[in-house]
Amino acid sequence: MYRSLYFKIILIFVMFMITVMAVVGTVLINSVFNFYTDEFVNQMDTYFNGDLRRDLLNSMTALDFAAEQKSILKAYGAFLGIDVYRNYYILDMNGDFIDGSSEELGTKLVKTSNMLSAMSGTDGKTQLLGSEYSDYAVYLNNGDKECIIYIKDSQEEMQQLSWQLFSIILQAVFFGLIIAVILSFFLAKAITAPIQNLTQGAQLIAAGEFDKDIEVHSKDEIGTLTETFNHMGHVLKHTLEEISGERQKLETVFSYLKDAVIAFSDTGKVININKCARELFGSEYNDDFTIDNMFSLLSVEYARSYVNSLNTESSYVIRDVEYNNKVLDINLGILRYVDKNATHTGCIVVMHDITSRFELDKAQREFVANVSHELRTPLTSIRGATESILLNPEMSPEFRDKFLNMTVDECERMLSIINDLLTLSRFDNNKTQWQVSQFNIKDSLIHICEIMRSEAVAHGNTINLDIRDDIDDMTGDKERIERVIINIISNAIKYTHKNGIIDIRAISDGNDIKIYVRDNGVGIPESDINRLFERFYRVEKSRTSDTGGTGLGLAIAKEIVEAHGGTISIKSRVNKGTIVTIVLPLKSRIEENG
Repeated sequence: MYRSLYFKIILIFVMFMITVMAVVGTVLINSVFNFYTDEFVNQMDTYFNGDLRRDLLNSMTALDFAAEQKSILKAYGAFLGIDVYRNYYILDMNGDFIDGSSEELGTKLVKTSNMLSAMSGTDGKTQLLGSEYSDYAVYLNNGDKECIIYIKDSQEEMQQLSWQLFSIILQAVFFGLIIAVILSFFLAKAITAPIQNLTQGAQLIAAGEFDKDIEVHSKDEIGTLTETFNHMGHVLKHTLEEISGERQKLETVFSYLKDAVIAFSDTGKVININKCARELFGSEYNDDFTIDNMFSLLSVEYARSYVNSLNTESSYVIRDVEYNNKVLDINLGILRYVDKNATHTGCIVVMHDITSRFELDKAQREFVANVSHELRTPLTSIRGATESILLNPEMSPEFRDKFLNMTVDECERMLSIINDLLTLSRFDNNKTQWQVSQFNIKDSLIHICEIMRSEAVAHGNTINLDIRDDIDDMTGDKERIERVIINIISNAIKYTHKNGIIDIRAISDGNDIKIYVRDNGVGIPESDINRLFERFYRVEKSRTSDTGGTGLGLAIAKEIVEAHGGTISIKSRVNKGTIVTIVLPLKSRIEENG
C-alpha cells in the first residue's frame, strides 16, 4: 500500500499543503512581529526626537528632575502608548531605577543591549527577532546631570494576536488537508487508472497476446503513451513473427545439412544438433550429451584444450578422425549466444564426412610405400654388385674406383630417400612405432652439440649452446626428437658461410620447452618460407648447389614435432640468417608404440 502511486500522490498533496501553510504562517507571524516592533520604534523616534526630548532635557535643571520627567512622560503617555503592557522608567547611568510608571517592575529590570547602549552615551533602539519584549532607551545629558529614559513593552498584545493567527492557520491547515486528500484521491485515480490499463496490457504482451489494444480515454500525455504502447505491441508482434520465420528457415537449413553440426553452450551442453549429427552418434547421443562426451567418442580428448583457447578470430580443424567406419574433418569455432539477458561464448562443431577422399589418399600413400619397398631390394643388390666389382682386378683401378664409388653414393642417396619416404608413410598411416620415455633434454642438447661440433668445424663455423638450468625432464620419443634437432642444426651448418655462428638456446616455462636454432647464414627468401615443410621441396635460389639433401628432412621434422603436440616455425631473411623455433610439451601427447 505504502509503495502504491495512490499513496504517494496523496502524501505529496498533504506534504505540499502542510508546507504551504507552514510557510504562510511563518511569514504572517514574522510580519506581525516586524510590524509591531517597527511601529514601536517609529512611535518612540517621533516623540523622543522632538518636543518630548527637549522638555525632558529642560526638566533636568530642577532639583528633583526625576519627578519633573515623570510628570512629563505621564503627560505624553497616550502618545507613547503607555498602558499595562508598556511602561516607562527613569534610570541612572548604572541602570538603576529612579522613578517610573511601575516601581515594582522597575526594580526588576534586566540590563538589555539597548539599555547598555544608553549607559554608554547613545540611544538604544535595536529590536531582536524572536525577543519576548520591545524596548527603547534614550540617553539624556544636561550639564553635569545624566539619566536614561527607558521604555519597555512586554509584547503580550502582539503574542495574543500571533496566537489568534496561529489558531486560524491551524484551522486552515485542517480544512486544507481534507480538501487536499479529496482532490489527490481524484487526481490519483485519474492518473493510475490508465497506468493500470497499461500494466495489464504489458502483462498480456508478456504472455504472448498481441491482439488486444488498450482503450484510449484522453488526448493528454497518458493518452499519447497508451497509443504509443499499442503501436509498440503491433511492431513487437510483427518483429517476433519475422524472427520466428527466420528461425524456422534456419532450423530447416540446419536440419537438412549433410554435415553433422552441433552447437554447445559455455558449460559444454548441447544447444542445438541437426539430424545428421544425431544419426552419426546414434544411441550414444542422449539428453546428457556434452562436448567432452563427443571428444571421448571421437578419441580426440586433447581437442578440449584447443576449444578453451579459441577466440572470435580463430578456429581449429582436427583432420582425419576415424569414427563409426567414417573419416571426419572436425571444425571447431566460437559461438556467441544470449541466455537470460547475458551474452555467453560457446562452441560450434562441424564434422565433414571425408571418407571417400580419405580412402583415395590412403591408396596413394600405400602406393608410395609399396614403390619404396619395391625399389629398396634391387638398389641393395646394385650396391652389393658394385662393391664386388670394386674387387675385380681386371678393370683399370682408376676408372673402376671412380664409377663404383659414384654408384655406391647414388645408392646411398636413393636408400636415404626411400627410408625417408617410409618414415613419412608411417606418419601418414599412423603406424609409427613410438618409443616413449622420460629423458633429460638438456643432456640430449649437450650431446648433440658435441656430435655436430666436428661438422661445424669442418665448415669453419662455431656452435654456441645456452641452456637454462631449470629445464625439467620431458616425455617423448628421445631418438626422433634428437633427429629433429640434428636435422635443424645440420641445415644451419650447411647453409652458413665460413666463420659463421650457430646459436642454440633452450628455455622452459614449466609446460613447454622452446629450442631456438639461429644462424647468420644465407637465409631463405620470404616466398619460400611457407613451403619449406612440403615434401621434396628445396630452396636453391640463394643457397649453394653442393649441399645435397632430399627435401624430406623438414617434412619429417614437422611430423615428429606435431605428433608430440608441439610446433616448429621458421623466420629468415636473405643474407641475414635464419631462426628455427621448436616448441615441445614436456609431457608428450603421443602414446608409447601408438
